[in-house]
Amino acid sequence: MTVGSVATAERDDLDAVERSNRSEDSLQSLEKQITLLVRRTMESVWAHGYGSNEAVDRYTYPVLMLLDDEGALSLTALTGKLGVSKPTASRQVSRLSRAGLVEVSPHERDPRSVSVELTPAGMAAREQVRAARLAPLRDVIAHWPDSDRESLAGLLDRFNTDLDLFLR
Repeated sequence: MTVGSVATAERDDLDAVERSNRSEDSLQSLEKQITLLVRRTMESVWAHGYGSNEAVDRYTYPVLMLLDDEGALSLTALTGKLGVSKPTASRQVSRLSRAGLVEVSPHERDPRSVSVELTPAGMAAREQVRAARLAPLRDVIAHWPDSDRESLAGLLDRFNTDLDLFLR
């Protein structure tokens, strides 16, 4: 091995260590920022933004959101998309059903399953909560260029997609 090839190998090793350190630093920063984001949005920004219907809270709102986005879903599909256990999803759906926000009916293709869909009252509740949640978000990023908003939305979508795949 020549002196030049030894120096190149050492430089490559140092570059690899530096890349590894940067990667670890970015992971630590990401962990911190996600922690702050969750704490701030759940406790400060959105804690009181669930409207007047007591059936809608931080646990049941995602049910309304999914049903609005995807239409009627089986309880099993809803469970998977929410990333919760079937008993948890069932409790959330029952609570929303008692409030008249979702309708539960026998699944058309599987008599052992049920289908869950939004009622008009559920759609109205979804819209009320969405408006309450968008207002502070709109204020926080009012000075951001559209391209930054789109970049953040795209990266969060990618992160959530990868997180779903990881959790499967």
